[in-house]
Amino acid sequence: MVKKLEEYAWLCPQPFINLHKNLHGSVKPCCITQYHNTYWPSVSIDEYFKGEQLKNLRKEILTTPGDLVARNCEICLEQEKHSEESHRRTYLSYLEHTKPEIKLELEEYLETDMEKPFIKTMEWIAPNNFCNLRCFMCAPSNSSSIAKENIALGIGIPNYSSKGDKLPWKFPDKAAKDILEFEDKVLENLVEIKLTGGETLAIEYNYNLLDTIVTNFNSEEMDLRITTNGTLTPKFNGKDIFDYIPMFKSTLLNISIEGWEERNGYIRYPSKWSTIMKNVRRFAEMDNIRILFVSCVSSLSVGYLWEIAREYESLLEEYPDVFYPFVTGSLVWGEWNKFTVSAVPLELREQYIQNYYENPNMRYIKDYLKLISFLENVPFDVEKHRGMMLDIRARDKHRGTNLLDLWPEWEPYYK
Repeated sequence: MVKKLEEYAWLCPQPFINLHKNLHGSVKPCCITQYHNTYWPSVSIDEYFKGEQLKNLRKEILTTPGDLVARNCEICLEQEKHSEESHRRTYLSYLEHTKPEIKLELEEYLETDMEKPFIKTMEWIAPNNFCNLRCFMCAPSNSSSIAKENIALGIGIPNYSSKGDKLPWKFPDKAAKDILEFEDKVLENLVEIKLTGGETLAIEYNYNLLDTIVTNFNSEEMDLRITTNGTLTPKFNGKDIFDYIPMFKSTLLNISIEGWEERNGYIRYPSKWSTIMKNVRRFAEMDNIRILFVSCVSSLSVGYLWEIAREYESLLEEYPDVFYPFVTGSLVWGEWNKFTVSAVPLELREQYIQNYYENPNMRYIKDYLKLISFLENVPFDVEKHRGMMLDIRARDKHRGTNLLDLWPEWEPYYK
């Protein structure tokens, strides 16, 4: 009898059926793994899947999770300490509820020698970090605007000139050609492709990729997932994203939102709420599309995600067949990132926890309990806190903004 996924001690499907390619050409099992980077075109897709590193990680996942899982899957393990949610569990739920046929295929595949690549889903970051926003928790490698601001603030960026004349970062033409050759080896078996950025909808390369899929593969049997900040819908070669959506089996649009109205504009500076909602409503009028508002759980958002849940109800009522319930996403994490929950002082955490109890919403009870758990259990890190406050003050001065206009409770720490 074929073993079910839920019968394994700690099973993550992504090292077996998912492929993540980031801005720099790193190929790995998912977007948040600490997996040691493998770069194309130095390796083929076969070499990646048959390499000792991935084979050993898979073997450990299927038997007894140990050191390899601890190193490669640190973020999910940390998330699962504090709540029921993690990137791993979200993907398992996706297979269970959205792609049950792929779940069955994977269960059978795990009984084989797994020598043949079995890529069914792919996360694809274009070889260009252009983005029009400067989100506090973002890295310069993912946003050309943050990179330029860092240069203006005197924050060093390795391997790039102080003038910023190499921004946005992008691969040379030869590398872009190598990508297309790489894509052809994996696209034919995909059931879903997820495009991210930079700002996904503002990067011409993504439209070239969509053209490749529509022209050479059966896009009508493929699901399209797009992560976007919702502020831009430009045309490239006479077409915009609204022209491509009808060419796919279905589209899921993840709109990255960190707060409602002004809070979002501050964290995802300098986005305009009216522009986002205008674009969102245009998407919502299309056929065969679902829309999801997703947030990161950061030091600035964690105390006020209940506001999004409350205000989002009007969209759920207006477009019941289009919008999924709002999702509080993964914890902002990483040694380099100052905007983690660990930077929130304990006194403010008590206030934020009380906010969730005073603004109940049964639709989001699991999300609220997850956020409360983060606030109660993530240790305070004074160095991250100091680094975050220095960063906020510097960017406020540069942008002409003020944290205290929207987060007055931070005044004792801001000044």
